[in-house]
Amino acid sequence: MSELETGFRIGDVVAMIERRWPVVVGFTVVGLIAGYLVYAAAPTTYSATARVQVLPFDDAFGDSKGTEVDMATERDLVKSDAVADAIRQKVGLQGENRAILSHITVVIDPEGNSDVMAITFDGDTAKETQAGANAAAEGYLNARKASAKATADKALTNLQADITSASQAVEEATGAVNAAPQGSPERTQAQARLQAANSALAQLQAQQTKIRQFDPDAVGTITRKASVADPVTSKMALGKAVGVFGLFVLAGLGAAWLLDRRDGLGGGRRRIEALLPAASIRVMPGADGGNATPAEIDTAIDRLAVDLVAGGTPGNASSVLIIGAGMEPPVALAEELASSLAFAGIPALFVLAGTSERQLRHVHTVASFADLVTSGASVAGPAGLPAQAGEAALSNGPLVTWLRPKGSPEAAGLLRRAVVDSLVTRAGRERFEAVVFVAPSPSRTAAGSALGQWVGRTALVIGADERGQAEAAAQSLAAADVRVTEVVWT
Repeated sequence: MSELETGFRIGDVVAMIERRWPVVVGFTVVGLIAGYLVYAAAPTTYSATARVQVLPFDDAFGDSKGTEVDMATERDLVKSDAVADAIRQKVGLQGENRAILSHITVVIDPEGNSDVMAITFDGDTAKETQAGANAAAEGYLNARKASAKATADKALTNLQADITSASQAVEEATGAVNAAPQGSPERTQAQARLQAANSALAQLQAQQTKIRQFDPDAVGTITRKASVADPVTSKMALGKAVGVFGLFVLAGLGAAWLLDRRDGLGGGRRRIEALLPAASIRVMPGADGGNATPAEIDTAIDRLAVDLVAGGTPGNASSVLIIGAGMEPPVALAEELASSLAFAGIPALFVLAGTSERQLRHVHTVASFADLVTSGASVAGPAGLPAQAGEAALSNGPLVTWLRPKGSPEAAGLLRRAVVDSLVTRAGRERFEAVVFVAPSPSRTAAGSALGQWVGRTALVIGADERGQAEAAAQSLAAADVRVTEVVWT
């Protein structure tokens, strides 16, 4: 969606920031200081990590799980009461186990390709954090060793009962063999039972020997102890600092906007007053957003028209420049002024020093203003083909006449001071009391800056949609040493 569709113009925001940059920069600097203070006031935290390799032990007891280790389960076992007690005893932390275990973070390989766990401990001091990470790793391994030893003891107890039963079976089978006659089928069967009982007893005894040889310390090892912890940047503190900075920047933009809205209709009126100190500020009815009646608007336009052309007499016409702040000449306001002058009976010659798609009444197209002023024809008549054929003489025609260049003002020779002075002189001789030039923003063409130095009065017209460009236009006029007598807000 375009800026025109949304009513939001990025250029207006940029212009507002340029006008109020001290306010925005001030709030930004304060925001930086406040954000730093918030960040600096946050408590410093430390983080240390110990690495533990976890080894299986179930196969030593004949468990069907084999040699695989469930790392997810082992990760949860790190958050056990035994680990909390070990940390409390070594580090001296107080509080419930849940509070102590909240300092621990365990990371494992999500793909299951590694049997190493990273146990991280967060604390308030470097030594406390280092001790906490090592205590958590040792506490976990001690708990795992104790669990392995308890499992081995239980397996030995259960196995001893099986060995006792197997020994009795061997004794019974031996007695049956001794009691059976030599070469009898009964003796053969008894010998087979004895052999099976001896085999079962041997397997149980071998398993017993394997369990007795099991070392609980082999269930895991610390591959790397935690080193002295470094300070850790708190993400929460950093987020708060950035948030505070952002709030101050937004506050600065809001303050700049409020000041700009209160200062001259949102267009930097005080800034323009500083750039054009000799200019009178004139705010037309309705320019501030209020409701104005047609009578109030007509009265203000009549007063502006009379003030602009004041001092002109037949034979000595006054020269006026009406220059806009936008890309188009302020033709609409100029036509209103022309109507007011015609109604007041003041003959005026309006010269369009730019291009406009607006259709004008009583307009003549001029190919060369130099030829116009040197010819014997009336300046109110066409030097070339008129836009409207058959114009009557001034004495019988309209009091207000428009001239417009056939091409650009430069190509028509309008930007030569001798031509402008001759045009004003000829217009006075033909009983025009004012010559009014209408030009676009001086930041677009050179017509306004040049004509402003050669006319008696210059009025800068700032339309409702041109306030973002008003300061640039005022700066251009001030840089060209144009004496602006009126700034008109419409």
